This record gives sequence, structure tokens and C-alpha cells, in this order.
Amino acid sequence: MFRRLGGVTALVAGLAFTPLTSGSAHATPSDSESGSLRTAATCAYTPSTLVLGADPRSVKFVVPDAADWRVRIPDLAVDSRPGFQVKHFEPKDYKNADAGLHPVTISRDGVSCAAKFRLLRPSMLTLVVVHNHPYRYIGGQLVRTNYGTGAARSPMPGARVAIQYLTKDGWVTAKYFTTNKKGIFIGKLKAPKRTWRAAIERTSTTAASVSHSAKTEREYSDTGQ
Repeated sequence: MFRRLGGVTALVAGLAFTPLTSGSAHATPSDSESGSLRTAATCAYTPSTLVLGADPRSVKFVVPDAADWRVRIPDLAVDSRPGFQVKHFEPKDYKNADAGLHPVTISRDGVSCAAKFRLLRPSMLTLVVVHNHPYRYIGGQLVRTNYGTGAARSPMPGARVAIQYLTKDGWVTAKYFTTNKKGIFIGKLKAPKRTWRAAIERTSTTAASVSHSAKTEREYSDTGQ
């Protein structure tokens, strides 16, 4: 892939590992993907999604408008109830395969129903833009946090990365690139100078991520200077 695009691509690939324009999304959005044996209101609880990175997290579970309640997520050793609402999540206690949806049993005021809880691994995008008239060569790398012991992060292959530029009305997607087995994405666009960023949407196991904006570019030179 790198050979086909020439020397300028090799330059972008080399710069992609420098996290000078990197960022990640660590927000904890509400998860609408929940089912129940009765009604959605009966099974309402928070939080229904957790983005768990390399550091431990303390999470307080709540079932709104219920005097007597219990939230059980057996897969993740969660058994929360009034007076015992906080669960300490230790990343070392989980495996990467634990990311995704887990069944939940909600008991509230004598009524039981079923819901879902989603555990997500954080992701991080780097972005580099190289100018070689009339093209912009855009590349970077996508990695995500690992659970358990070993490497803190690993590449995320096969992900669809949106390459976006800033307009007065907001961000516009110019093209999509797919990461290779090393999590690297790279390609070229015939475009004027702009402010660029890379973004991925949330998957079933990985949180959404947006790189920092690339407001500056590197000029490509055959001499490498």
C-alpha cells in the first residue's frame, strides 16, 4: 500500500506514529440498546454504558424513582443496590473479549425485567497531513486500550476512518479510509489547504474517537529536507 503511493506516503507513514495531533473520546453516552421483559421505563437505570480505559473507574449505579432496587450484571461481577451503589471496575480484571453487551437483571419494587449494559474500550487516533502539490497525503494510526496485563494499547485493524475538514457550518467528511492490520490508514486527496481531523464512530466494543485538528501541514521534499 505504501509503495503504490510513493515516497511521500512513506513520510506520512513515518509521522503517523507521532501523537502530536492525537485525541480520543472518553465520554460515557447513554445506551438506547436495551431490552426488557416489561417496559423501557421499568428497566431504566444508569449508567448503561461505560468507557473503561487503563485506569480503574468507580461507577455509581442508580435506578430512578425506585425505593427498593437491585442491578445485577453477572458477567462483570456487578451487584448494586441502595447502600451498595458503587462498583469499582479494575481493567486488569477483564479481558478484551469482555468489551461489548452484557445481560442485566433489574429488580425494582418487586418487579423484575431484563436490560443490557455495554462496556467499551477507549480508542485514540493520530493524524498527519503532508502537502505535495496538488495533493494532501493524509495518514495516521488507530489504537485502542487493552484489558488485563501486557501491552497498554494495540492497533485496531479494519476500522472505517472518516477524514473530515472544517467549514463555517461545521465538519464535513471528504473521504473514508480503512485501517490495515497495524491500525494505519493512509491515502491522498486533491484538496486545498484546510483544517483536517480524523474520526471513527462507536462500534459494539470500542468507543468513538476524534483526532486533534491538524491545522498545520508538512511540505514534502524529495531531498527529505
